Amino acid sequence: MSWDKDPHVRSPWGRPIEALLEPRPRCQDLPGFDACYADIVDYILRCTHRIWEEKNIGLCATHYSADCRVWTLGGVSVGAATVIDNTLGAIEAFPDRSPVAEDVIWSEDAPGVFLSSHRITSFATHLGPDAAAGAATVVRQGVRVIADCLCRENLIIDEWLVRDNWQAARELGRDPLVIAQALAAADRAGEPARHDWRAAELARVRDMAPVAVPDDHPAAGPARALDLAFNRDLYGDAAAIVSSSIRAEWASGRLVWGRGGWIGLLMQLAAPLRDRRFRLDHAAARPLPGGDVAVALRWGLAGRHEGLGVWGTPTGRELLLVAISHYRLRGGRIIEDVTIFDELAVVRQVEGGLGAA
Repeated sequence: MSWDKDPHVRSPWGRPIEALLEPRPRCQDLPGFDACYADIVDYILRCTHRIWEEKNIGLCATHYSADCRVWTLGGVSVGAATVIDNTLGAIEAFPDRSPVAEDVIWSEDAPGVFLSSHRITSFATHLGPDAAAGAATVVRQGVRVIADCLCRENLIIDEWLVRDNWQAARELGRDPLVIAQALAAADRAGEPARHDWRAAELARVRDMAPVAVPDDHPAAGPARALDLAFNRDLYGDAAAIVSSSIRAEWASGRLVWGRGGWIGLLMQLAAPLRDRRFRLDHAAARPLPGGDVAVALRWGLAGRHEGLGVWGTPTGRELLLVAISHYRLRGGRIIEDVTIFDELAVVRQVEGGLGAA
């Protein structure tokens, strides 16, 4: 499928929620999708609004497959019933949760099979007990989340969810390191087999070939840059695609401008890891007004924690990081970079959790 197919299916960027939720007739071929959805972007935005803001949680039963997998760096859940239970628990702790859409970068990977990369800031007040954050703090927070959803015939059949849990804990006044240590202790006390998925993911990142991106695809440049940086330590060459005035906003409150700052973000992840391996898992791009292009990359990084850096004293443990990056390109160069990963789950591995020996 052409990366710029159906250019009338627009990004939500800069448009008010009232306009986004205005009912529209079907304008894209969506076989098997409910008639209320005009296109794949409308499907993602409207069903999210119906479930989270209108609190029609039961719609998860008709929008997630019975065997869907929701992948996070903290664990994998299976099934629409589990999605319903987890959604109820999240709303119990944060009753006014409102996911504000920033972008939806999508691809049609096969006829009628769509991958949407949905970036939001989730605003909510902590009014109930939460497994990680503890008792209610009555603090209002805004947390960055990106969800990649594989969709077919009105159902999400796979979801990869990255949430900035380190920053979320900070905003609630909690020490994320203490939370990571407590979760790691619980991991070590439980049944080790429940973390086998992490070992499988580490093996996949290390052993499987990355997703191939054609040279003429807008995602090829950003994908090559990450490969040059993480697999070859060629950070200056990687930054050749970056605008001198780039604005980069990464997980855990990292915010920089310029090529030097962007290179520094890459090196913060690379420096603690030896025998490092980067793998691209998915790429998508969409045309934007004015000639800009939006690119989404989902990627994994594996390595041994044998270097000093942001994750403390080296432990020798094998670490896995899963990230989703959203870029805005202008004239072929990256002018904006939003990269989200769950750093709390990374540090949980540093502390011996999630099966990290």
